[in-house]
Amino acid sequence: MKALVDRLSAELSSKYIQYIETFMVDLWSEAGFIEFRCGFCLRRDHELRRFTLKVPAMAGETDAERELLIVVIFDEIEELVDKAIAADRVCAN
Repeated sequence: MKALVDRLSAELSSKYIQYIETFMVDLWSEAGFIEFRCGFCLRRDHELRRFTLKVPAMAGETDAERELLIVVIFDEIEELVDKAIAADRVCAN
């Protein structure tokens, strides 16, 4: 699971290299949930944006289900990055 998270993190960082200064995703397990603690800074404003995405641990009982959950979480992270970039562009204009 960690290898997939690391690979998707690297891919996302590469995709947004011109916009993102810092990017991180940490995995945590807490009270029946898998937590993805995330953060990133845009190059333009250097503001740290932190958030936690949670999924029930029971939602990923098989390896295939866990991989799908991770892909879905990274889609959500990418959407949040896109929104931050778009908002930053609006503010710049």
